[in-house]
Amino acid sequence: MIIRLLLTIFILLMSQDIQAQEVKDSTLMSPVEFSLPPLTYRGTIAHYPYYNGLMMGFHDWELHPGLNASLSAAAIFGFGSNAGSGFANSMAVAYAGNITRKLSYSIGGYTSFLDYANHAMKDVGLTAMLNYRFNEHWEAALFAQKSILQPKVPPYLYWMNDVGDKIGAAVRYNINPSFSIGLSVWKGTSPYQYYDR
Repeated sequence: MIIRLLLTIFILLMSQDIQAQEVKDSTLMSPVEFSLPPLTYRGTIAHYPYYNGLMMGFHDWELHPGLNASLSAAAIFGFGSNAGSGFANSMAVAYAGNITRKLSYSIGGYTSFLDYANHAMKDVGLTAMLNYRFNEHWEAALFAQKSILQPKVPPYLYWMNDVGDKIGAAVRYNINPSFSIGLSVWKGTSPYQYYDR
């Protein structure tokens, strides 16, 4: 009985995901061409390569027009004499829309906390993006991220929290609604500092 219930819930969730994908794909040719670069699930500007799925799972966050919110929490457990454990949570909010038919924007903010291996890291910041879609294939974007707290992060944990300021530009070629190739140039400042607990 429990297995049947779990299977039913799984099928319902998958069908909702397929419907959402069909709606997203159909908007590629819509009169209002909304498109923005992806954010990380924490609300920070996504840059590549970054460690997708490692530890906390840095998955892309695709924005839709209107208010967007992302909430996450994680517990990290380690076993053994040198293993660490901890807790992490984050919250991000972004508002996205169109200025013109081809020019999209988003403005947002994020906050995150990571307590891992005797280090506590807090970050609060703002993000902004502009994206211009020339046609169904080509688009270009400007983006910026400002970290307000200037968090102190040990170098070996920097990639886990993706903190710091970023400013840059990107160009993307959409081969089809599911596959694209992009190139971005950005400058970032990284708070490589040790934290004394």
